[in-house]
Amino acid sequence: MTLDATVPGLPPRLGISFDEAARHVEHLGFLDVNGTSPQAPDGANLVVALRERPALTHFDPERVEHWVASGGRGRPAEITRTTVVPLERPFSWGTIRVVDRLEVFNSFLTFGGTVRTVSRDPATTLVVLSSHAPILRSTGHSQGVDLSTGEVGAFFARMMIPIDFTPGAEAHIAESSPMAVYAAFHASMQARLEASDELRASHPDFSAWCRRERQRLAGSFGPDWEAGRALAAELGLATP
Repeated sequence: MTLDATVPGLPPRLGISFDEAARHVEHLGFLDVNGTSPQAPDGANLVVALRERPALTHFDPERVEHWVASGGRGRPAEITRTTVVPLERPFSWGTIRVVDRLEVFNSFLTFGGTVRTVSRDPATTLVVLSSHAPILRSTGHSQGVDLSTGEVGAFFARMMIPIDFTPGAEAHIAESSPMAVYAAFHASMQARLEASDELRASHPDFSAWCRRERQRLAGSFGPDWEAGRALAAELGLATP
């Protein structure tokens, strides 16, 4: 019986299988699989192994912190070895933190997706966070930083202004799909890049990546692309 068979009755979904996820972290505490290549067949996946005892060979996570949308607001949530499994639920945009027993952490930026959790064996809980948008390495103990992390972090910071001061903004963002929020980021970046020859010239790789992702959004996620453009305009984020 495969690991995925421990979660009966669930429909086909985004994300790698639990068997593949387990192979990725056989000797690791976590791994960002295709985090910068969400166009991969199974999307971007952050795989985390929560083990009963530290292995002391890589990084030994004890909890996964993330955000969920509830009641029109973003709220913190976490997964530990005491979490009831199997579990499948949406997670929201923002920061994911993988934290060890010493409160050391590795963080990631995400536009949201689906998190699945299952018992790998009696001593290991396997957590897989999956998205059609990037899951980007940010600050941390055991990792580098991805090319677009800075701009995505800056976009999330700019998004907090309407959340704090515009009535209804947080609820509208909360009810938007992860790909619509991702599209809002690219609508905002498109406006900034088109307004500045210097910005395009000084960041050619990032500019090329933005162009490819806009094409992917428009071609494969048309309704989300239009919803994201409208969201960015409504929040005042699609201006240079």
